[in-house]
Amino acid sequence: MLPPKLKKIITNIAAKTQVKHVIAVLCVQTVITICYATPNISGIPKGIAEEYFSGGRNGTVFNTSSRCMEMPAPAVGADAKLSEQFAEGEAIFEADFVTDPKAPFGGLGPVYVNSSCRNCHPNYGRARRVEKYTEQFGNGYTTFVHTPDGKLVDGYMFMLQTKAVPPFEPPAKGVNLKWKKFVDEYNNTYPDGTPYNQGTSREGELIYPEADLIEPLLPLPDNYRVSIEATIGLYGTGLLDAIDDADIIAEYERQQAMPGPVKGQHGPWITEPYDGKKHLGKFAWHNTRATLRNGPGFNGIWNVANITRKDRPKLFTSELWVKKQAELGHNISELTSHQPVELSEEELQNLVVWFSGLAVPAARNLNDPVVIRGRELFNQASCTDCHHPSWTTGKSDIIPGYENQKIWPYTDLLMHDMGKANCTACHQSETIVTPTYDVPSLEEIGPLTDELIQRRAKRNHGVKNMNHGVRKTFRTPPLWARGLMKTAVDHTDMWHDLRARSFEEVILWHYGEALNAREAFRNMSKSDREALIQFLKSI
Repeated sequence: MLPPKLKKIITNIAAKTQVKHVIAVLCVQTVITICYATPNISGIPKGIAEEYFSGGRNGTVFNTSSRCMEMPAPAVGADAKLSEQFAEGEAIFEADFVTDPKAPFGGLGPVYVNSSCRNCHPNYGRARRVEKYTEQFGNGYTTFVHTPDGKLVDGYMFMLQTKAVPPFEPPAKGVNLKWKKFVDEYNNTYPDGTPYNQGTSREGELIYPEADLIEPLLPLPDNYRVSIEATIGLYGTGLLDAIDDADIIAEYERQQAMPGPVKGQHGPWITEPYDGKKHLGKFAWHNTRATLRNGPGFNGIWNVANITRKDRPKLFTSELWVKKQAELGHNISELTSHQPVELSEEELQNLVVWFSGLAVPAARNLNDPVVIRGRELFNQASCTDCHHPSWTTGKSDIIPGYENQKIWPYTDLLMHDMGKANCTACHQSETIVTPTYDVPSLEEIGPLTDELIQRRAKRNHGVKNMNHGVRKTFRTPPLWARGLMKTAVDHTDMWHDLRARSFEEVILWHYGEALNAREAFRNMSKSDREALIQFLKSI
């Protein structure tokens, strides 16, 4: 039987979207709810290796359909209450928020980034690269207006708002995106003579973005910069949340003690309001959020759509923006007055259960000889220095069934400096100090010596900064289920600003601490490069 609260949500959606066949909608939702309540582990081969369970036994689904990133974890399906909360939280995520505070999913604005969570997380996956910032569905870019040292420009929030409810005007009317060609010091060619992206429409090509504001409303310093970062996938975040802080610190200490350039930095210790305790930052690109009870999705409903609630009673706006609206002659009383509760505490907790309870799709084809070879190469290239393969979870106060699960996300949850890269295509004035040198050999890519580290540092001194945006370091993103991106979200765009359009391009953008792995990949044979990529598509 359909939960009463969920029935009310569906009725509201039907009324808002003018769905005529409400009974059909309810029937479909009933079937979905029944599936949520019953863990679907049929079809799992007996004796399958544990690594196929990317999210552990209680956090993995064996699903390779277009909905593979939308499924509830078995730990959710086994609990009737969590199943109901999951379904109700999903309805909030799927909603298109409107300005009328009395309407279902009301309260949008007065200034905002987007009107729906799913626009930034298409099919619950990662955002896609867009040519124009005005594209709505799939455009999950967060835009930062900052000075060269990473400080946000006064008046511009840490998520640039480009939309507003009339008569108000946004801080900027848009972002002008330009995708620039990039040519590396090897002329975008492997040592064996093969061009990057061989056999594709982008053969021999790499790209990166430049961004600027369209009609900025507030003052800007002469040296301002505009950087973009994209949303990441939602599935599996509840499992990452259950990893003990002490285990992450242990990995941090391991990296500090080992030789070589890989020295990940852990996130800050953050005192969380829900329990008054300090937790280690491990979410978002710069580990600025510590737990999912105060994490990206928890805050996103507020700072993206400006939906206020008991614990976020003020609008997500700046004082300078409010003053500017007054200067423009607008009545600002509603901007400065007490804000209504537009999302209840119960609805908020349902949303937390939903994004915590999204399952990880199982790994695939791990016994394939090509994939096995790819795993060997992945390890030999020291990719695991940052992409730590597995963890064992601790307790979860959101999804109790997540406790003591061995998971395979391939991340160390630490931040790394991804370095600098020389663009010989359009930055001729910023040349490499020592422009002539041999392509690193496989022997050179062996054990790192102090001499090699110094040589690499000299090689990359004074070149164009291509990877740094508002901050210098980025959290190692999980790799699980990346091979299903094309099926689930119809793209393969990756990297923090989505400049990489394939697994090959992602690896080729690894500089800084990861330069050794990049050069190892470049020096592989074509068949080995393909094998490593097949491994990445399988985990």
